[in-house]
Amino acid sequence: MTVDLAPDHLVEANVSIVLPDGVEVPVGRVATDGLPGSAAPGIVFRYADSFLLDPRGYDLSPDMPRSAGPLRAWSGREALGALGDAMPDSWGRRIIRAGTQARSGLDYLLHVNDETRQGALRFAVEGSFLGRRTHPVAQVHDLPRILAAARAFETGTESDDELAVLIEAGTSAGGARPKAVVRHHDALWMAKFARDTEYSDPMAWEATALALARQAGVETPDFELERIAEGRSILLTKRFDRIGEQRIGYLSAHSLTTKPENQPLSYVHLAEAVAFASPTPRVDLAELFRRVALSLLIGNVDDHFRNHGFLRQHTGWKLSPVFDLEPNKRPDRVEATPITEGGERYGRDIRELCAVHDAFRLSATAAASIIRDTAERTMDWRTVAIGYGISPEAAVVAERAFDGDNRRRALEIQAR
Repeated sequence: MTVDLAPDHLVEANVSIVLPDGVEVPVGRVATDGLPGSAAPGIVFRYADSFLLDPRGYDLSPDMPRSAGPLRAWSGREALGALGDAMPDSWGRRIIRAGTQARSGLDYLLHVNDETRQGALRFAVEGSFLGRRTHPVAQVHDLPRILAAARAFETGTESDDELAVLIEAGTSAGGARPKAVVRHHDALWMAKFARDTEYSDPMAWEATALALARQAGVETPDFELERIAEGRSILLTKRFDRIGEQRIGYLSAHSLTTKPENQPLSYVHLAEAVAFASPTPRVDLAELFRRVALSLLIGNVDDHFRNHGFLRQHTGWKLSPVFDLEPNKRPDRVEATPITEGGERYGRDIRELCAVHDAFRLSATAAASIIRDTAERTMDWRTVAIGYGISPEAAVVAERAFDGDNRRRALEIQAR
């Protein structure tokens, strides 16, 4: 199998963007900021004059204000926010690195599959889009072949054809786990697999968490769980950065808050950013508050700022549907996003969330009501988990995630 890729070590490319009205326009140029082969060549971006003058134009991310000069990532960040969100995740980088000579940030950016790239940015040289693939996006019935290729890649035994399969399907953003983008029900869906070293069927637990989120009134994407063997599943989630074939601009909370790498920010910081960027801040802040409460009630500690997203609207950034919810059976022993600046990052307390209701533009009564409501709607977590194939024995092991101190505290708030 052959795969069309961007030439290695390109030094510049044109950038276009699909606006919320569906029109694609030039937005600027990216270039290598330094010589190829240097220790860590960065990426420099310049806006196109036409985009600066376009009344529909907007800052691609807070660290990319519209201006005529060159823009570079701040110290401590690999790339400017919107560009970083268009780059591959760690799984995608491993695949690209294995199949190409890509080494710089720009190399990785331009090797992502154009059709499945996250968000609304596209990259081209001399009128030809980069990252175009020879074959159409895989169908859901191709998943066994993709899964076999991913397993071979994980063990370093992949063939050239198997690597080509992964380059076709698995280079867009989405986390560290093996994954692929497939067509399903005439739309793009993300398929996530567990690693062979994971034995607790994490995809079934993530499906459980998404189902509980939906029960609790949190906006969730369409999702399906495919059982492939005893204790092994594939989670399929519909891509929310597409409406039909139209691309929707995407920005992570990491980029919206201009968060430095490895520097913890709190949910109060994120609430401040949402209040500024959202076209409907009260709606999005109440939704964010409910999501934080949900995470505390189900032991979701994988809630770093790349696991919160925003979709571009005509007048701002709206909170995306929730994703990457992963209950942890020992949530008190894993570092997570603090609720407040300097707040606890291990064993977070849901009462602390209730106390900062003002940051989410909620009254104390409304905040307590959301916490109570979320706790009550997720009480049947065992039934939901067993419905997704989790054994009763595995559910017992997970009790600390779902029936821990925060659920008790939430129900005590109800009595006040």
